[in-house]
Amino acid sequence: MDAPAQISGNGAHAPAIRRIIDRAIEAGQGALDEHSGKLVLSELGIAVPKSVRIGPYDGAHGRIAALRPPFVLKALSSEAVHKSDLGAVRLGLANAAEVDAACAEIRARMAQAGKALTGFLVEEMVEPGTEIVIGGVIDPQLGPMIMLGAGGVFAEILKDVAFRLCPIEARDACEMIEGLRMAPILKGARGKAGADLGRIRDALLALGGEDGFFTAHADRVEEFDLNPLIARHDGLVAVDCRVVLRGVGK
Repeated sequence: MDAPAQISGNGAHAPAIRRIIDRAIEAGQGALDEHSGKLVLSELGIAVPKSVRIGPYDGAHGRIAALRPPFVLKALSSEAVHKSDLGAVRLGLANAAEVDAACAEIRARMAQAGKALTGFLVEEMVEPGTEIVIGGVIDPQLGPMIMLGAGGVFAEILKDVAFRLCPIEARDACEMIEGLRMAPILKGARGKAGADLGRIRDALLALGGEDGFFTAHADRVEEFDLNPLIARHDGLVAVDCRVVLRGVGK
């Protein structure tokens, strides 16, 4: 995976991120595709899996040699923001032949669903850890709000979440972590190593702090979520990324 040294919400990333968003808006996209969303995260210093983008009809042979199997394959489309619901994600692929076969299946599913397909993202699989989610929504009266919670497939069932209005400060980020029912798990329980809480705090600030992504771009971003983020003692990795743009294609 790519692992930038420091997560930063100091605003230095703002021009590059604005260009990514502007390109999507100019193209009439209602959301960033996952590749573009993860470019935003990389600008912020939030680690994402090592990956290669390939075209919708490209073969994987020779394109993914720098990646370590097993692979994850995801469809890229600004129209398909819930890829799993469309069967547009494959896990545990062992080689380029399996990637090519999975690409063909996903192309057929996307066509059947009437969704545009702009390519595929082939990623290295991430080692397991504690799954969390960080997201953001716009409250009509109060403005941008950032959320931290238990992530993964049980996020909506567990409803273990904490919200704060943007911009947040370091104290707010720490309180959000401490306020979760899963906080003891993040700190380490039953002999298991805890997560790097400093990286979770820094990610919250990079996204919802004074110069953070959502605070700075709330005029163009309607909502976002990173689910799951894999939190481990040695880092924090965004496995999935969804960014919905404001007023585009509505």
